[in-house]
Amino acid sequence: MASNDSWLPPRRIADLDAVAWDEVTDVLVVGFGGAGACAALQARQDGAEVLAVDRFRGGGATAYSGGIIYAGATRFQKQAGFEDSVEQMYAYLRQEVGDVVAPRTLLRYCEQSAANLEWLIEHGVPYAAEPYLDKTIYPPDGKFLYYSGNEKVPEFAVIAKPAPRGHRPVGTGLTGHVYFSALAQSAMRAGVKLRPHERVVRLLVDTHSRVVGVETAPVPEEQRAEHDAQYSKVIPMIPFKAESSEVATAAARELESRGSARRLIRARRGVILATGGFAFNLEMMREHQPFFARNYRALMRLGSAGCDGSGIELGRSVGGVTACMDKVYAARNVAPPNALLDGILVNAEGRRFVNEDAYSGILGLAIAQQPKGEAWLILSGASLRRAIKQALTSGMLFFKFYGVPALLNIILGGTRRASTVGRLAHKCGFNESVLGATLKDYNKPTDGGKTDDFGRLGENRIPLPKGPYYAINMSIPNIYAFTYFFTLGGLVVDEDTGAVKTADGRTIDGLYAAGRAAVGLCSNGYISGMSIGDGMFSGRRAGHASAVSTSTVSRTPVAQAS
Repeated sequence: MASNDSWLPPRRIADLDAVAWDEVTDVLVVGFGGAGACAALQARQDGAEVLAVDRFRGGGATAYSGGIIYAGATRFQKQAGFEDSVEQMYAYLRQEVGDVVAPRTLLRYCEQSAANLEWLIEHGVPYAAEPYLDKTIYPPDGKFLYYSGNEKVPEFAVIAKPAPRGHRPVGTGLTGHVYFSALAQSAMRAGVKLRPHERVVRLLVDTHSRVVGVETAPVPEEQRAEHDAQYSKVIPMIPFKAESSEVATAAARELESRGSARRLIRARRGVILATGGFAFNLEMMREHQPFFARNYRALMRLGSAGCDGSGIELGRSVGGVTACMDKVYAARNVAPPNALLDGILVNAEGRRFVNEDAYSGILGLAIAQQPKGEAWLILSGASLRRAIKQALTSGMLFFKFYGVPALLNIILGGTRRASTVGRLAHKCGFNESVLGATLKDYNKPTDGGKTDDFGRLGENRIPLPKGPYYAINMSIPNIYAFTYFFTLGGLVVDEDTGAVKTADGRTIDGLYAAGRAAVGLCSNGYISGMSIGDGMFSGRRAGHASAVSTSTVSRTPVAQAS
């Protein structure tokens, strides 16, 4: 277990009635981001009194995100002219996410996705049907429905009919804040109480090992403005902030340590851990993902300063078991600009290793698996010039989030130019014969309807028969290549209730987990829309199960802190 000063071993309480509780509620939600807000709303809908506590101001990774939710057979797809079905969505996702959850759980997500989207609309999240059909990691302003995964990649398209299932909340720029704000406002209207700037430091258990509440450490009132200021310095979509983010999170922890007050909060029906992943806990990353920990300065860690793994560790402190802790989303954008798709990705030997048309998360992981995480995009001068023009002439959203990063990498990332294959190999350190063979194989005439050995359609292949050639550095350690990153593993939960499980498969009474703090639908592999989709799905699941819980006795032992 990684050490962390943000949590303590559990405290056992022999007589609950003898405790001077500072506050009592039915359901206590720890972490008020997307998953936490959905859990709180569902618990209130089921009649429970709900209190949410958040280490910072709330919002978490969701508020910084694009807000995409993955859903099928929706009215917006129909309005846009696309027919989709639960069966096609399920067949596709089975290939994408694997068997990290039981098939019945994934099927339930697919069956409920359209109704869950309507539930979000009822709580104020706006959606629309305007589609964007070109390849992109995020649709431009004015477009709210798109292919957010690998649906059109041939190896997936033969399994399930492609359909755009990425639903973006209506708004400008990244609209995760639209999604979260609507849910948060609805939660407050519904009577959910929120305590911001209050860190949960330990779980409380009774003599039967049931989780009955939490101990918190509120940030002193006079320190909260500075605490919020430090939180605001950790902005995931601004590059070159790795070091300053570490400084800011350390400063936030120091402010938290100044307070001497402790509060005891009783949760009569359950505690839900919805604290996010651990992208901002380098110690946990070193334990589970050492390659990315070593290269954290080159990562765009998609999360908030609250994504520190504390909820996962709180769950482990009472015997919860984790899984998929080595699984990550590590995305490398080849496109947009779309002209960069004319090129091919090669490793340090000059050997091709992946279908360049694949989803960005697949590309990033494929690059990370190459020796030293090195890769180069080889393309012609004409394609490079078109890519630069696309970067400069597209809309502001595109320019800010895709054009600028692409141009910075082209200019500062170490781009090489050479008139011949041999000279390019020498400049990049490739094996000349390997690179030559790679280009020769790629330039072979193909039937446009057939795929090559890496699954790329012939109609998408632009030959590279002669120089000059350009090589753009796409390596993970390259700080100008901008690898988007977050963690996928977490606490193992019962897939019907969200209750945290022990190593022997039993559930811990009174303790639930949701969102990135738990193993979920996309813990084995991620596509855009599945994190928020899983947060909504698992949040509602935990909210309902905790709200209707009547259990008061458990024989699950409390783990002793080491």
